[in-house]
Amino acid sequence: MTSQSLFDVCITVFTFLILFDQHTITQAGNCFNHRINDMCYDLSEVNVSEEQCSGLYYSDDILKELDGYEYAENCHDVNIAPKLCDIDCGLGQECQWIDGQEMCVCSEESCTSTDSLSSIYNQQPLCASNNMTFSSECAMEAWKCLKQQSGLYKKYDGECQKDCRNVKCPYDTVCLLVKNTGEPFCYPKRHCKPALDPGPVCGTNGITYRNICAMRLSPDAQGRTPDLAHKGHCENKCRTNLCQPYEHCVYSRQSRPVCIRCHPRRFFIHSGECSMNIPACGDDGYLYKNYCAVLRGQCEKNRYINIIDYDTCPQNMNMMQ
Repeated sequence: MTSQSLFDVCITVFTFLILFDQHTITQAGNCFNHRINDMCYDLSEVNVSEEQCSGLYYSDDILKELDGYEYAENCHDVNIAPKLCDIDCGLGQECQWIDGQEMCVCSEESCTSTDSLSSIYNQQPLCASNNMTFSSECAMEAWKCLKQQSGLYKKYDGECQKDCRNVKCPYDTVCLLVKNTGEPFCYPKRHCKPALDPGPVCGTNGITYRNICAMRLSPDAQGRTPDLAHKGHCENKCRTNLCQPYEHCVYSRQSRPVCIRCHPRRFFIHSGECSMNIPACGDDGYLYKNYCAVLRGQCEKNRYINIIDYDTCPQNMNMMQ
């Protein structure tokens, strides 16, 4: 071999060693799932760049081994943009990486995030079934998720109201006041079926309606509707057979006959109508503890009691327990 050829071989070997040494110097680090102080452990990927790391921690230090466990020092959080979740969590929640897993978490912040679909839709205030006003349907769903209130639902759009005067109900619904709470809600007209009771009925306001649905779906501006006084055209006096066998005929404050039911006390205690202890003011001048107390009161007083307001009565009125 000539001196020139030997020189060329040496140059080639030297260049390879330089390249090999450069490769070992610039080699990628390692990706880990856990960290203790400044030490990474629980390998996720070996010899990858920080951008390729699917774990939470990264180290450029040499991988070491102790008692069968591999670790590296100078451990730090993966310094790349947060990973995007592929899970559609729905309104009021957002997807987050927690312990290396995609999870849906309750988040009202997701409702205002610029990159969230929740920030685009349903951004008008609404009144929920718990009488809380939420800034959007997404905010309601976030609160529902956080408080684990699975039964919460939207009653109507806009801020919560005390009566129907400022409630805008969807098409084919009518705003009515719930009898035992006095709260407005949007009642679907289709839920009332005139064919089930087609005959005329008399309301406690003294008006005869063609059927019970016509009466129930004709509220005043506040959402109040009359109670059923009796079936058939309105009459002026109690008489035999005006009421059903299980009913009792009494008179209203306006001296109109009304058929009422006087159930045993235990019925009222277990009735769903008694579940809300919202005081109701009767036209007899008493503030009753709740709607069921009104029903008991009219049986005890042998007269129909019309609810004129909720929570309060005019001043100087007694409290009826």
